[in-house]
Amino acid sequence: MAQRQVVPWLISSWSLADTSQTHVAERSYDYLKSPAGKLSYRKDIRALHKYLEKHPDKRLSARTIMYEILGKTEFGYPFVKADSLNIMKAVKIAHELDDDQLKAEIYALQGQMNLNNDYLLYNLKAVELQEKIGFNHFSYVHNRFFNISFALYGTNDFRQSINYGVRCLALKDTEIKRWDPRVYIFQLDIIGAAYRKLGIHDSTIYYYQKILDTLYSKPDEVPRVQRLWIGIAKGNIGYVLAKQNKYEQALPLIKEHLETAIADQSWNNAAMAQNILSEIWFNKKKYTEAINGWKKAYHWSVISSRPDNSIIAAKGLSEAYRITGKADSAFFYNDLYHFHKDSLNNRLNKQRLSAVSSRISFDNMLNNLEKINSALFKERLIRNFILIAIFLLLVISILIYNRKTLKDKIKTEQILLRQKEAELEVQKARESIAQFTAHIIRKDQLINDLQAALPNRAKDSPDLVITEQLLKYTLITNEEWEKFKVEFAKAYPLFLPALTTKLPNINPAEERLASLIYLRLNSDQIANMLGIGKESVGRSKRRLKNRLNLEADASVDDFLMGLQYL
Repeated sequence: MAQRQVVPWLISSWSLADTSQTHVAERSYDYLKSPAGKLSYRKDIRALHKYLEKHPDKRLSARTIMYEILGKTEFGYPFVKADSLNIMKAVKIAHELDDDQLKAEIYALQGQMNLNNDYLLYNLKAVELQEKIGFNHFSYVHNRFFNISFALYGTNDFRQSINYGVRCLALKDTEIKRWDPRVYIFQLDIIGAAYRKLGIHDSTIYYYQKILDTLYSKPDEVPRVQRLWIGIAKGNIGYVLAKQNKYEQALPLIKEHLETAIADQSWNNAAMAQNILSEIWFNKKKYTEAINGWKKAYHWSVISSRPDNSIIAAKGLSEAYRITGKADSAFFYNDLYHFHKDSLNNRLNKQRLSAVSSRISFDNMLNNLEKINSALFKERLIRNFILIAIFLLLVISILIYNRKTLKDKIKTEQILLRQKEAELEVQKARESIAQFTAHIIRKDQLINDLQAALPNRAKDSPDLVITEQLLKYTLITNEEWEKFKVEFAKAYPLFLPALTTKLPNINPAEERLASLIYLRLNSDQIANMLGIGKESVGRSKRRLKNRLNLEADASVDDFLMGLQYL
């Protein structure tokens, strides 16, 4: 399938909401098992998320989450925290859609993920919903029963493990295309092992014989796997024969189990076979062989992290050493026996507690979702009442709309007019200040020119009198300053307030100096403006700098120019 066709096909497949949705979606999931599916997996996920950004859809969002997690499972990519959050998001969506079939699929996937040791819980919930809807609407139903049977065996609930295992096997003829032959063999093994734990020997032999019959009639495609499972089946049959004291029949079967387990480095099976073999030697009073065998079994059980085999081996060693008169060794292995037994009990208790905690968490999640759905229902109800009220108000609003619109229009025009007038006033003030500044600069230049020419003129020259008067002329008196200040405030309304904020107790002389500096006048021009000497301007600047608490290398001109950008 071409890359450009995959995403539209997935979107179309996942749009169904009837009971056919699972089988149709399953065909799209099968695409992940193809070489092309693996190659385009990440691109397809990105394309689906990109599509959802532009076309939000709850059902498609849930299916996309499932597809992403199924891909990670298929290709062995590690799960991250976001996956756990996303699968809970998918559950929430399924509840919002009130779609039990979609919920059942998601629960099955959660059980497969087993992120929080909730393997058993979610498989049970999936089966419960699938049974309610009809198993014929789902694929891989037998895997749900297998997972439950396997999990229950791990908690030592052997009878329930057998119950779900038998229900798994009953589906073999209805899901022929979906059956993995090894799952069938493994399920027979779990049921047989559960019967062995319960001491029901006939049933134990029956299920392990079925393994042998199946493997002989249709061998596994991998010879190593074929040999291992035949060894396991024979070993468990040998176990039952040994318990029945039929040692001569049991020994060759158990030895074959041991040899195949060692060859395959399946240390759990090796420990189990060696334990029963050592028990036979012990019963025959061959204590040395029994002790050596149990030591091997104990070593292999530790390697495989199987405390059940460690318990059997340690107990056998303790009893063998007691009989042979080696008390210290007997006490040592007796302590190991109790240690492993307590460890196993603790693990089982933790598993049971974890199952209870998972159930509580699940129930809390359902309660929260029910509360959310109830809140959404109330919200929709309130929204409908609001919509009715809005409709009624709309009729009234239409009647007053034109009048209100006219008032708003007039008010807006008035605001815009005042704004325009204010802008014109500011512009006029700035032009006035600009002209004023230019005038000052021209006056300053004229004064400089006259000062330069003054020594060359006669003392009684009429121009001399004019020049001296001009040099004494101050451009800003108190009255002129107030006028100037009004225009300056219009042109730059934020400067003086900003300056006052920096220097709350500023005096009029400092305001004048700061304003003229802000207009970019130099010291000569400021001196001529204020009618003071250039040195006085410098001193005034230094005092203002100190009053503003500026750094030694800071410029008061730069500070004032940067005080407010207008």
